[in-house]
Formats: sequence, C-alpha cells, structure tokens
Amino acid sequence: MKNWLMHLIRKELLRHDYVLWKREFLRFGISPFIDIRRLNRTWDREVDVVFDVGANIGQFATVALEELPAARIYSFEPHPQTFKTLQIAMSHNDQLSLHQTALGEKIGNVTLYEYGASGDGSLINSLVPNARFPVKFGYSAAEIAVPCTTVDTFCEENGVQHIGFLKVDAEGFDFFVLQGARRMLRERRVDYVYVEFNDLRPSFGTSGGALMPISDYLAEFGLQYVITYTDFVLSEREISVCANALFALPSPKAAAPHVS
Repeated sequence: MKNWLMHLIRKELLRHDYVLWKREFLRFGISPFIDIRRLNRTWDREVDVVFDVGANIGQFATVALEELPAARIYSFEPHPQTFKTLQIAMSHNDQLSLHQTALGEKIGNVTLYEYGASGDGSLINSLVPNARFPVKFGYSAAEIAVPCTTVDTFCEENGVQHIGFLKVDAEGFDFFVLQGARRMLRERRVDYVYVEFNDLRPSFGTSGGALMPISDYLAEFGLQYVITYTDFVLSEREISVCANALFALPSPKAAAPHVS
C-alpha cells in the first residue's frame, strides 16, 4: 500500500514538473546542510557553531535554525536598516545571536556601499566600491559608515573556540572576511567554509567574486573544495553566475583510502 501510494504521489508530482527525492538519496550540491551532515557522519562530528556573515534579513539563519537545531548561530549584518528588519524577524529565538557589524580583515569603521534603491530589486550592500555585480549592471552607490571587526577578534572577545560552519555572503568582500579569520583557520578551528562567488578568476576593474584566490587561501589551512551550489545564471548579454562553494576541513581521525 505504501509503495503504491508513493508511486502515485511521484507520478502526480512529475505531471506538474516536480520531483520527489528522499533526502539521503539527493546528490551532493543540492543543500550544504545535507552534504555537511553526510560528511560529519563519516567524520563523527557535529556542527556546534554557525557564523552567518552577511545575514541580510535572516534567510540563511532561518534554514540553519531548522537544519541545525543544536547549533549556536551568530548572525552579522552591518547595514542599519537591514539589521533592524533582521532583529524584528529573528530576535525571538534564543539559539540566534545578532550583531550589527561587518566582519573583515581589520577593526574600526569602514565604508559600506549601498547600491541601487530599496524595493527596486537592485539593493546590494558591499564593503568594496567596485563589487562585480553592481559594476556590471551600472548601479551607483551611496556611502555609509559601519563598524567592522574580524572573525578572530570576535571569537577571542566572545569565547568562541570553534566554528562548525562559516558562511560568508559579503558581495565581493568575502576574501577579506576570511583573511580576518586567519588565526581560527590556522589553528584548525573552522570545519566548513561556505562562500559566495561569481567566477573562477578575478575580473579587471572589480573586486571580489573570484573563487580561485579563496580556494588557494583556504588550502593553506587544510580546507579542501567539496562542491558548488549555483543559485542562478543570467545570460542576457554575457554569462553572470551567482554561486556558492563549500570547503571542508577533513577530520584528523579520517582513515586514509585503502590502496591495493
């Protein structure tokens, strides 16, 4: 009866262009949470702390709360109005810690560039004056000053000893965020890094958005590339990609593959 019912459900979903998959059978590259859970089962570890850098209004944090109910989540959002919206939406949850600050490679006030206008679909906030996506589509920017600290400093000041999942979505500033985590990375205190990118290599006239410099940097600390998650591809004039890459620090307990 159960198999018949499942067959009927799958058939009906296919008729409407939907696909039903059991989570454990999904391929790598669909959900970072599912993929991290698979790797952690192999390595016998759990995600204890999540850093949500570039939290926006809590889209990532909302999913993380559902997928990682035992983890402590720290969300960082420097834009004043966006942070207020984040507070209203998420402050009721004791699992979540909200911080109105940017994370980068230095401490102090920095300039946040606000591209586009609120409500027109082009509002992007970045700590670089020439982020790839706004430059490509000709958006102008307003400037506001926001506080900035580093991952290393925040961890030291708040007693954070380990980051299970470091997610960075900083619109071209991602590499600087990771540079500010050098001590945590060097001491092998970060298990996974999930970072946004737009291309493999740097683009002339823009800052950030390139995966290879980030990959080379993380490789210094033993983090290995795992998989890519593509959000969307624009191809009206030329190809524009918005994607994320997952890097993992293998467990020191991981067994070496057997070679016969």
